[in-house]
Amino acid sequence: MSTQSKQHALLLIGLGTRGRMWTRVIDSAPNASIAAAVDPHEPTRAEFAAAHPGVPVFATHQEALAAGLSFTAAVLVTPPDGHLEQCRNLFEAGLPILAEKPLTLVMSESVDIIRMAEEHKLALSVGLNFRYLPVHQKYRELLTSEFLGTVGFGEFIYRRHRDGRRPGINKYPLTMEQPMMLEQSIHHLDLIRYCYGREVESIMCRTWNPAWSMYADDANVHALLTLEGDVAINYFGTWSGGWNVPGFEWRTDCEGGVFVQRELFSDLAYAKTTDPELTPIALEEAEAFYDDSAALLRDFLHALDNNLPAPCDGRDHLKTLALCFAGIESSRTGKAIVLKEFYQQNQLEFLL
Repeated sequence: MSTQSKQHALLLIGLGTRGRMWTRVIDSAPNASIAAAVDPHEPTRAEFAAAHPGVPVFATHQEALAAGLSFTAAVLVTPPDGHLEQCRNLFEAGLPILAEKPLTLVMSESVDIIRMAEEHKLALSVGLNFRYLPVHQKYRELLTSEFLGTVGFGEFIYRRHRDGRRPGINKYPLTMEQPMMLEQSIHHLDLIRYCYGREVESIMCRTWNPAWSMYADDANVHALLTLEGDVAINYFGTWSGGWNVPGFEWRTDCEGGVFVQRELFSDLAYAKTTDPELTPIALEEAEAFYDDSAALLRDFLHALDNNLPAPCDGRDHLKTLALCFAGIESSRTGKAIVLKEFYQQNQLEFLL
C-alpha cells in the first residue's frame, strides 16, 4: 500500500532573484507549499502577494514567527551576513532550515549555526544545489567508479564577465569581501570535493582584482588543489573576464583517458587514450537552478519525513567554506595551506 508523504508548510525568507526561483520550486512541489513569506522591500512583497492571494507576507522573519502560524521548516534565501541571527531565531522557534550558501561570511559564525542546529536537534541543509544537476551526478559516478582507470589530475576553468549592476541580479557581491571566492568559486570547489569523492589536503591560491573590475574586492581566483590520493586540480575562476561570452571547461585526465565537461551545466564527454575524438555522454534534461533546487528540496523534505541526515548538511558545507578561507589565507601569506593544520588552527578539529 502506498503512503502519502507529509505536506510541509514552509516559511520562505527572501523574495529576491534567488527567492523567486525558490518560490517557483516550492509552488511546484507535490508535498510543500509556502505558508508565509518574508522580504524587507514593500514592492517585492506586493508582487508576491498578487501572485499568492491569501498567503501572509511579512517585512521581517520576527513578524512571521510571532504571527501564530504553523511551519514545518524555513527556506532562508537572504544575504549571508544576516544568517546568524536569522538561524538563531528560527532554531529557537523549532524550525529546520534549508539555507542558501554561503552559510556565513565568517567561519566562526557558521560553526555557531551548526552547533545551534545540533543542540536543537534540527536539520540544517545548505544550498549546494549544483551537486544535483545530472551532469555532476554523472561526473561523480564515472570518476568514483574509475570508469577510465585511476584519476590523475584535472583543470577547472570558469570565465565570465558578470555585470553585477544589471537588473535582476544580486547587488551585494559588488561591495562584499572576496566576492568571487565566497559567492561563485565556493560552488566550484564544492563540486570538486563532491565529484571526485575526495577531500582537499592542501591549497595554494592567489586571489586578485583586475584594474577594470566593478567589484570592490577580488573577482579572480586561481588555486592548485591537492586532493586525497595525490590528485591535483588546477582551478581558475573570474567574474571580470574581458569578454561577454562566457567560457567553461572541466577536464579530468585518468590512466585510461579523459573526461571533459564543456558547458557549465551540461555537455559531458569522454575519450579513451587512443580515441580520435570525444564521445558525448547521455544526460537527463534539466533546467539549471530550478531542477537541481527542486531535487535538493525533495531530499531535504524526505530527510525530515524519515528522520534521516540532512542532505548537504552544515558540516559538509563547512568543509567547502573552510577550503575557501584557506585559499584566501594562502593568497594573503603566499604559502600553501595544509587543510588539517588549518582546521586545527581554527578550532575545526570536529571536521577531521
